[in-house]
Amino acid sequence: MNWRIVGIIVLLFGLGLLLVLRPFSDDGEEGAATATKLMQPDFTAYGLETKIFESDGALAHQIRSEEMAHYNQIGLTELKQPKYSVFSQDGTETWQVSAEQGTFYDDKTLILERSVEIQALQESSPIQRIMTEYLVIDLANESMSTEYPVIMRGPQVVVRGDGLSADMSAEIMELKRHVKTVFQPKS
Repeated sequence: MNWRIVGIIVLLFGLGLLLVLRPFSDDGEEGAATATKLMQPDFTAYGLETKIFESDGALAHQIRSEEMAHYNQIGLTELKQPKYSVFSQDGTETWQVSAEQGTFYDDKTLILERSVEIQALQESSPIQRIMTEYLVIDLANESMSTEYPVIMRGPQVVVRGDGLSADMSAEIMELKRHVKTVFQPKS
C-alpha cells in the first residue's frame, strides 16, 4: 500500500478522534452540571389545585393534577393526570377536561396531551364527550383548539373530524374539518 494513502487514513482517523473526544472544549463537567441543574424543578407538588378567579371574585377555571413539577426559569409547570374544569357565570362546573399529561405556561396557556377527554357535566348537552390526543387551552382568551383528529359523542350521535376550535365564554365549538357523522336513534 502506498505510504501517502496510509498517512491520509491515519490523519483522518486522528481528526475523527479529536472531534469525538474534544479535548479542548470549554464545556467540560461544569457545563454539563449547570445544564442539568437548570432543568431541575423548583418544586414538585402532589395533589395540588390551582384556581383562577374572575375580577369579581367568581371562580373561572380550576386545574388539578396528581403531580406538578414547576420550572420557574422557563415559566412552565409539568402536570401528570391533569383535570381542568370550566365554570359558568353562576359558578357551576360545565366542562371537565382530563389527560395523561399536560403543561401549564406562565402566559396562562394549558397544553394537554395523550388521551385528552372533554366531558360535559350538564346532561342536557347534545355532545357529552369529546376525545383527542392534543389540546391547547388559552385561559386568558377562554378558548380551546387542536389540529388533531377529534371524536365527539352525544346520546344519539358520533361525529369525527380533524381539528377543533372552541370559545368557552360564548359556548361555541366547531370542527375545523368534518370527516363523518353517525346518528344512532333511540329504539
